[in-house]
Amino acid sequence: MIKSYEDIKREYEYIRQGDYLRYEDKKNEIYEKNPKLKELDLNIIKLYTKIGMARIENKPIDEFEKQLENIQSERNTYLKEHNIIDDYKELKYVCDKCKDTGYVDGHKCSCFVQKEIELFDNISHFKNYIKDDNFDKLDMSFYNQSGLEYNGTTYKQLMETLIKNFKSQVENMSKNPFSLLLIGPTGTGKTFLARCMGAEALKKNKSVIYVNVNAYLNSLTPDYEGEPLKYYAVACDLFILDDLGTERITDYTNTEINYIIDKRLNDKKSTIITTNLMPDQIESNYLSSTYSRLVNAYDNEYLYGDDLRRLKNVNI
Repeated sequence: MIKSYEDIKREYEYIRQGDYLRYEDKKNEIYEKNPKLKELDLNIIKLYTKIGMARIENKPIDEFEKQLENIQSERNTYLKEHNIIDDYKELKYVCDKCKDTGYVDGHKCSCFVQKEIELFDNISHFKNYIKDDNFDKLDMSFYNQSGLEYNGTTYKQLMETLIKNFKSQVENMSKNPFSLLLIGPTGTGKTFLARCMGAEALKKNKSVIYVNVNAYLNSLTPDYEGEPLKYYAVACDLFILDDLGTERITDYTNTEINYIIDKRLNDKKSTIITTNLMPDQIESNYLSSTYSRLVNAYDNEYLYGDDLRRLKNVNI
């Protein structure tokens, strides 16, 4: 199980070792059955070495090149006569795009992204949540029971528009990263909707970290036995921080909250934060810079209505 970036690094090392062992096994199998071919290959290597040395010493190489041409011709004839495909001296990779390094031109390969997604899920166990919390399981009828209206528009209609916007944000997050603050009383569906958006991001092969604010801050304490979540929260494509405001607020927690909000904004990475706090409460509880970013740099969406958990229980 992948539990850290070191595990990913080691896995690529094992993959490359496997590539080389398969290459050696294939080559040795061919040579064992065709000793003449092995002799020809060794002579070709020797001639390339002689040509290289001659060039360094500024000596003539015509005779060596003529010998090399003759041996290569003899080798090609041998391969054809014995029906041997001339690929036994080439490494075969699990991923041809990155040659099992995890990177292509300095960017993460798709195979690395998949391992990263697995890593983040092993850390936050997000896939366990989205079995039930995804847009396919969304029942809009519960929003219709609130009876709330705004300028003649029902709350259900408002939520339909909002959810359409949420889906669009995830769809376009590669080009247009978003920062979203979901505000509302307990039971209005903030966590559910945040998880739904995370589920959509996973469908797009985006890495997601979902964590409750208390669990996140706890992972940063010296006595925490696992790895701190801060690095993964910085690295993932979508970070979901749930229940901001339920933590015990101190100077330390305020600093850490401000750091991750500021870092992801500066890195232009998508973030969703849920909270029961209204803007004035955020202002009174957090650093001024945190308040400014959450209110001005984040899209603030307010969820109202009855407690959906209670409505669901009533209708069971």
